[in-house]
Amino acid sequence: MSNGTVVRNITALRERMRVVLDTWDNVSANDNKDKFVQYIGLRLRLRRIYLGYTQTKIAKMLNCTFQQVQKYERGINAISLDRLLTFCEATDTSLDWFLRPINKLGKKLYINGRANDTSNQKSR
Repeated sequence: MSNGTVVRNITALRERMRVVLDTWDNVSANDNKDKFVQYIGLRLRLRRIYLGYTQTKIAKMLNCTFQQVQKYERGINAISLDRLLTFCEATDTSLDWFLRPINKLGKKLYINGRANDTSNQKSR
């Protein structure tokens, strides 16, 4: 893949992430979950491209098929926390890399139908 292609792919991914984030607010709990799954999938794909890895290489790391990685990246299936942590460990990526933009923008995540404000969480 040429550098021009990589740059276009990254630019397109960033635009898709902006669309997901811009349409995140004022959605139902189900739509909120879908936005989160889409966003994490896009971040996964972005990180994979930054690292120059193929979906097949990521699939081997996660002990799944490349088709499953495609589904994660497209937001069709949610990646499990244990697989996301495996990805983070294998690629020396902080879990915070995935969540920081959501926190920075103060997006709310719905768990069991209740909003959880990710920007103002306090230790208890």
